[in-house]
Parts: sequence; structure tokens; C-alpha cells
Amino acid sequence: TRQGVCTAGGGEETEKVGTDCCHFYSLLVIFTSILAHAFFLPVIKHPRASPQPPPMGCCVSKGGVDGQYASGNKLRRENAWRRTGIVGLRDAGLKELPVVLFADANLALTVKTLDTSNNKLSFLPDTIGNLTNLRSLTLTRNLLTTLPLGLSKCANLRTLVLDDNQLVSFSVGDDFFSSLPKLTTLSLKRNRLTELPDGIGGLKALTSLHVNGNKLNSLPNTIGKCIKLEVIDASGNESSEFILPSEIGDCANLTSLTLDNCMVRKIPPEILRKCTRLSTLSLHGCPINVRELEETPGWVEYQSRVKGKHSKKITGGVLIDGKFGLDDGIDRREERIVPHSTA
Repeated sequence: TRQGVCTAGGGEETEKVGTDCCHFYSLLVIFTSILAHAFFLPVIKHPRASPQPPPMGCCVSKGGVDGQYASGNKLRRENAWRRTGIVGLRDAGLKELPVVLFADANLALTVKTLDTSNNKLSFLPDTIGNLTNLRSLTLTRNLLTTLPLGLSKCANLRTLVLDDNQLVSFSVGDDFFSSLPKLTTLSLKRNRLTELPDGIGGLKALTSLHVNGNKLNSLPNTIGKCIKLEVIDASGNESSEFILPSEIGDCANLTSLTLDNCMVRKIPPEILRKCTRLSTLSLHGCPINVRELEETPGWVEYQSRVKGKHSKKITGGVLIDGKFGLDDGIDRREERIVPHSTA
């Protein structure tokens, strides 16, 4: 009997051990499966999963050929353009603008902002003039060599940015700029311009003109007609000599004139005398005679405005630029003092 009991007890222990082994094996299989999925098996996307949409403002598929218009996003993008009036086509590889922008009359009237920066546009269609309510046009980093006459029909344009293109000159007539009576900002940085047209004087509302990084040797005399002009940046123009017209003095609202690294040798006294709001005249890197400049009529008054500007910065706790600090815009080189000989 004792043996039977022992046998029975041994059977129960054997059954218990077998059950524990099964549980352990099941846990081992589950743990191994988790490790395999986490580290060894490739992630399999659901076959019906839709691709991620392109970045906002871009209607062009990155996978397209040469930035072809992505038909899959066409309806969604056009509806967004109509709803917001903002057309963003940055970094899209475009060689030309979508025709629908100009062909659809209702859409054309809706567009107020158009940004096509960093594409491959070598021309703008003349039909861009259909965007009669356009206020801001940004075409930075393209391949443009000229502007269409049709752009002059965008009479509501406030901002025109053409930085980093290949513009050499303007083939449009003088009436082109006078047809843009509301334009306040014109930026032509880093092109290949050798001159600005006289018609630029027709921009009566212009407040900011940026032509730095070109090959200009002067500014047109008609710039004095831009009576609301506040900022001129013509720095970094490559030429043997850069001549400033005295007519700039007629820009009574001018506050900043930047001419760094240009071959400016003289500042017309009219600019210092008549531009009574001018408080920034930057001539760093220019071969200008400092003593002659300091004797120019109006220089003392200009210096007084500069000191007043810096005093406001100090009083207001503004962080001062560490490169030039509280300078007056010119490079003052200390004369080398030769030690007195005791021989």
C-alpha cells in the first residue's frame, strides 16, 4: 500500500512537472516570437496604407519626373489654394508653373501669395498678369533671366523677391515699374545685374530696395523719385567704382544706406544734408577717404543721429553687435606711430 501511495504521489508530481514544462515552453515561444518581430523580421507595411502627403504648400510629387504636377494631389491642393489664397510651390523641382493657376479665372482672382522658391523656373508666363490680386511673389533660387511684361498687370503687388536668379538686365519698358504703384519691397539680391532701369523711379510706394551681390557700378538718378524709400542695400557689388547719385538726397525718409564692400570713394553731400532721418550709413570695406568724409557737409548731423541711435540701444538694454559694436559705419585705421629714435 505504501508503494501504491508512493506511486500515486509520484504520478501527481510527474503530472505537475509536465504542466510546468508546458507553461514554460509556451512562454519561451511567445518571448522568442516577440524578439524575432522586434529585431529580425522586416517591417511590413499594410498594402492598403496610403502614402504620406507631401509637405504643406507643395503640390508636386517628389517622385515625379522633373517636378511634374502630381495629379493625385491636384484637387486637394487647388481647393487649399482657393480657400487660403496662398500657393506654396517651394522645393518642387518645377520647370514651369501649373497652368491651372492662370487658366482658372476664379482661382486666379483668389491667389494673393505665390512662393516658388528653389525650383528650376527659367521663365514666367505672360499670363501671370491674370493674378490681379497677387500681393506677394517670391521667386528665390530659380533660373530666371528676365521678367514678363504681363507682371505689370499685377497692380496690387506689394512684395517682389527675385533673389538668387540669373537676371542680367530688365528688358521691360519704363512703364513696367510705374504699373506697380503699391510695391513696397523689391529684392534683387545675388543676380548678375549690371544696371538698374530708370523706370525704377516709378515705384512711388517703394520702401525697401535690396540689390546687394550684383555687378552694379551705380544707382539710377531716378531713384530720388522713390520718396518713400527707407532702406537701400547695395553692398557687395563687383565693379571698379560705385557712384552714388546725389538724387538719393531727395529720399527724405531714408534711414539706412548699406554699401559695404563696394568701390565707393565719395558720398554726395546732398545725402548727408537732406536725408535727415539717415542713421545707418555702412561703408565697411570701401576705399573712402575718412577725413574727406568727415569734412562733408551734413556729417556732423549724421554723427549726432548715430550716437542717438546707439544711446537708445544702450538705454533699452539691446545686445550690441560684437563685430562692429557702436560704430558709425566706416573703417577707421589707426595711423602707425614710429617710435622716436634715441640715437
